[in-house]
Amino acid sequence: MNNAPPAGQENYPVVWITLDDARVYAKWAGKRLPTEAEWQWAAQNGKEETTYPWGNNFDSTAVNTGQWKGSTSINTFEKGKTKLGLFDMSGNIWQMTESERTDGYNNFLILRGGSWYANRASEWYADGRAQKTNFGAKYLLTWAGLDRCATVGFRCVVDIQN
Repeated sequence: MNNAPPAGQENYPVVWITLDDARVYAKWAGKRLPTEAEWQWAAQNGKEETTYPWGNNFDSTAVNTGQWKGSTSINTFEKGKTKLGLFDMSGNIWQMTESERTDGYNNFLILRGGSWYANRASEWYADGRAQKTNFGAKYLLTWAGLDRCATVGFRCVVDIQN
């Protein structure tokens, strides 16, 4: 394995990681995770406030919403990128944000974007499929063994230098 991604998946999102894993990687790369507000600003095309990264109408050809039964390479949906060129801000995998919170009983973070997977067997499962740019999901943090998931990953950001 050699700490390398599986052959043919070098450009796929990284999943099966914890929030701490994502933070450590981002710091190693000289970056950080986006806050929930930063993530939304980028996904909605800034002041345009589009409903989806590509515009205001849902387009199943612009996003991975389960048609491949798994995640796809990060540059698969050219039609679905934002005006600044960001891919997969909706669908493919849920994305962690640096918006970690507590309600006094549970620690959680906010996920954004949605994923390719939606469980239709029960209403107890989290919302699935591609989501609108203003949608966030609460992701309970329990312990590293349970916080890892095949449909949750992350993206990194850097601060703009003036």
